[in-house]
Amino acid sequence: MNRNLRRFLLIPGLLAFLLPACSPKDQDKAAAPASNELAILEWAGYDAADFWIDFKNKNPAVKVSFEIGSSDADVYGKMKAGTKADIFHAYTGWLQFYVDEGLVQEIDVSRLRNWSKVPESFKAIGRFNGKQYFLPWDWGFTSILYRTDKVTGKIDSWAALLDPKYKGHISTWDDGPGMVTVSSYIHHYDETGITPEQLAAIKAEWIKQRELNLFYWAGEPELIDSMANGDVWVAYAWQGAYATLLGKGVPVAYADPKEGRNSWVGVYGIRAGTPNFELALKFLDDKLASATANSVVSQLFYGVANQEVMSGISDPTLKQAFSIDDPTVLQRTNFTPNLTARQRDDWTAMWTEVKAAP
Repeated sequence: MNRNLRRFLLIPGLLAFLLPACSPKDQDKAAAPASNELAILEWAGYDAADFWIDFKNKNPAVKVSFEIGSSDADVYGKMKAGTKADIFHAYTGWLQFYVDEGLVQEIDVSRLRNWSKVPESFKAIGRFNGKQYFLPWDWGFTSILYRTDKVTGKIDSWAALLDPKYKGHISTWDDGPGMVTVSSYIHHYDETGITPEQLAAIKAEWIKQRELNLFYWAGEPELIDSMANGDVWVAYAWQGAYATLLGKGVPVAYADPKEGRNSWVGVYGIRAGTPNFELALKFLDDKLASATANSVVSQLFYGVANQEVMSGISDPTLKQAFSIDDPTVLQRTNFTPNLTARQRDDWTAMWTEVKAAP
């Protein structure tokens, strides 16, 4: 999808916590679950009980287990390989693949008591061919996070991740498509139409960057620790790391790059063919419940699709992390477009070659 079109689709959703939502018809179609076990394909950190606490409290007899994915490509690969997870956590840019390949089944939103708390523009992110396949949940920004006591002046470009003056103190995310996105911003490439020549240049650029990069991070905790102890000065980061470090009193800033920040939305899907569909529906519904949603905002510092929770944000650190007092920030944000299967495969292969290059 064209980036600008994606922006128009998503901006209303990210702002919608300021507006009232419409409630769907209340239909009680509850049915008994097939079992007392539920498996979730999740990202590191989200498996903590606080981020599914409503379900946990309501269903103490249910055994919930987690399989951890390290990237969009890894989650997708596990789904393709036949994971038995009942529910999976995916992000914008990759959703069409799950639908096209029959890996996800439609959600009966009339069964979700908390669905009315989700703004329509968020709902649309998970809707394909007129069917709701995904439940939108978390969202946030991606930008350059930096130590203001280590870096002279203000960072205002994604090019800082490739700047030799920060050699040995840079950390980027271990993700090929993410790095293609960074290069597309720096060089003003059309992210939805990267040519073979441009991809070759991007590959060479990131191979050269390896000598500057301290490590590739896979989970936020390792990045946060390395920035807190002063090993990393400049990093590709989600705003959760920014807010966490602010809360710890670490001197950091979150860049507003001239090329624009990136933004993403996370969703949950139910695996096609799961025998635990009823229980999975209950889990998804409780993901939108107040205690769980508040934990995401207050502990991970990400936005949630529950507009009632977003409307209640008053903490100064959270308001700073979400740029709530800057009504123009979303106009300067690049939203993640959908990848094609060819882009997914080529960009992931490119990154493997970057890390394997001599």
